[in-house]
Amino acid sequence: MSRGLGTLITGIAAFAGGVITGLLLTPKSGKENRQWIEDKSHKILEDGEKKIGEVSKNIKKSVKDNLPDLYEATELLHFEDEELEEDV
Repeated sequence: MSRGLGTLITGIAAFAGGVITGLLLTPKSGKENRQWIEDKSHKILEDGEKKIGEVSKNIKKSVKDNLPDLYEATELLHFEDEELEEDV
């Protein structure tokens, strides 16, 4: 395992441990904690879907802008039927 991946896994584990410890030591009831977790997870999910949609839209736009329209690019090429049949 690479050093960077190990550091990332350690960081995620430490963060998760901190969150769990914080939830266990909080003065809120279990019901309130579960509701808070549910609300936060829905918000994170919505934000993630929004970001993925934006990235997808940007990728589609950049591909469309950078690839020429094939009809325009080949518009001036003229082939005879015999030439096309030879290549096949």
